[in-house]
This record gives sequence, C-alpha cells and structure tokens, in this order.
Amino acid sequence: MTMSEVEFIPAEKLKQQFYCLGHFYSLVFGNGTEIPCRSLLEILRKDTFHGAVSTEITDLQSDALVIMMNPGSSRPLDPEQGGAAVSAHEIETGLATQPLVPTVPDTTQYQIMRLMLLQNWQHVRIVNLSDLRNADSNRFVQEISLLEKLPSGAVHSIFSNARRNEWKARLSLNNGPVIAGWGQHPGLEKLAEYAVQSMAGQELTGIAVARHPLRFAHPSPRNHSHKVRWLVQMAARFRPQSASF
Repeated sequence: MTMSEVEFIPAEKLKQQFYCLGHFYSLVFGNGTEIPCRSLLEILRKDTFHGAVSTEITDLQSDALVIMMNPGSSRPLDPEQGGAAVSAHEIETGLATQPLVPTVPDTTQYQIMRLMLLQNWQHVRIVNLSDLRNADSNRFVQEISLLEKLPSGAVHSIFSNARRNEWKARLSLNNGPVIAGWGQHPGLEKLAEYAVQSMAGQELTGIAVARHPLRFAHPSPRNHSHKVRWLVQMAARFRPQSASF
C-alpha cells in the first residue's frame, strides 16, 4: 500500500461508525492537589456492539492495545460525567472504580479508527504513559516532574509499581498487537522505559524513531501527509485484513 492508495476517511464519517468510551476521574493527593485524569479509552465499532454501553466492555478481549502519551484534552461527552475524586491511596490499592462514559473523539482517536478499518478491528483499547489530562505536552511533562516529589506521586501512570496488576490485566485482555504511539518528547523517556520493561515478552509495534529506542512516532502529527504516512507504515507491519479502507 502506498500513500496515494490510502483513503483518508473524514472525522464526520468515522463518528458514524465508532463509539469512544472512557474512564474519567480526578486524582487527589494528600496535600490537596487534584488533577483531572482518564485511565482508559475503549474504541468500538457500532455495527458490532449495537449501541450497547456497558462497564463489562473493560473485561472483553481487545483486537489491539495502544499506548499513547497522555489523554491530552480528552473529555466526556457530558461535562457532568468528568469523574469522581479518587485518592492516590484508592488507586494504589485497586479500590478505585470509574464508569465508562461516552467521550468526545479527538484527531488521534480518528487515526486509530482509520487503522481499525484497515485491519478490520472491532475493538481497540487505549492506555497512556500517564493518566493526566493536559493538552500542553511541555506543561504535562512539568506536571509529572512535580508529582514525582509527592508521596504516591507515581500512581498517575498505569506502569507504576503500584498499578502493576492493573496493567497486567489490560495486557492479558488484549488479543492482538501492542502499539506504541506516545511520541518523541524527551521528558517522557522515564515513563517510556517503565512501559517497555512491563511488556513481559510482548512485542511492541510502532514507528520507531532512529537512534531513540524509547521514542515512537505519534499517530496523528500535524502535517496531513505525515498522518497518511503513519497509516501506510503501520499497515506494512500487519497483514492486511480488509480491502475496504
């Protein structure tokens, strides 16, 4: 497949074919710091899941698992469903539960949808190096540096020691590739290293950046031709499942 052969499906058409559901919460530390977070995103084909929205979806096998940098500006469709306050202790002990709620898709999620159509995947699960919802990557990196100084500050990441069982559960519920798409920000290398170390022998698939083994191309760069190139390069890593893309 070449770049000229890729039909770049517009967002409005993708919205008609997919659901996005997320776990939102506010992470609260002992010093009163409270940060909006999202721990999980599920992308589902509407024609397969028939409009059903259920917390049981998180217990289903996914066709692929994607690891991104952080949820960025992700938000629930209903602003009132932004998630309850959850303490760092509740995250550490596995006591925190958040309902799945419909989310507003963003450009990155549309890219994953395009890849799903290409591969005929029905269900893709997204986790992040960090749960912190911050669309400014530089401010986000500063934020995680500040959290490192707090007791239990690492729990914003599913790859922290305290959340090891949560990550193992996500990995065990994946029936396909694990895709790295967390980008190239140098401030992410510690979190990226934790993620790579947690693979437990599972192969990591992505567009690796030359001379930087912990950096992988983001699925949705600003340049349109680079978005198409990412799709073409990712398609080359998988055996094509569908000719309808």
